[in-house]
Amino acid sequence: MTGYVLRRLATDADWQAMHAIRRDTLFAPGRHADTVVYDENHPHDRADGHVPFLLELDGRPIGVVRLDFHRETAVVRLVGMLTAEQGRGHGRMLDALAVHEAKRRGVRLLQVNAARTALGFYEKNGWQQQVWDAEELVGIASKCVQMVKPI
Repeated sequence: MTGYVLRRLATDADWQAMHAIRRDTLFAPGRHADTVVYDENHPHDRADGHVPFLLELDGRPIGVVRLDFHRETAVVRLVGMLTAEQGRGHGRMLDALAVHEAKRRGVRLLQVNAARTALGFYEKNGWQQQVWDAEELVGIASKCVQMVKPI
């Protein structure tokens, strides 16, 4: 497990790796690609308090997450793990490292709009179903379940 690093994006290559992972997972055919056009320049990725990260294993990008910080709360967004790397425990490490980063920044509560297919994963990792902002459940998140994790 010492080969894992959650690293804030810093270079153009990091941004391209993030976009590639999102396309492979979140915006692949049959997922959101049928209804949403992926925008590499979406302003939310660069908004104040929104921090995208790469999960690297031995220096190789395998996953992504963006944390949107709001004082003692952070919203976990756009979680993705390369399809070829899914089911190998990397998601648990991504969750643990995201919790560590959030705690380091003074966060006490994480929130997420979880895909229904990921509910088991989130529940096994200490997340609880709880509506935290029903107005968020539109568009790409319309079929999601809101969850929270006190940290």
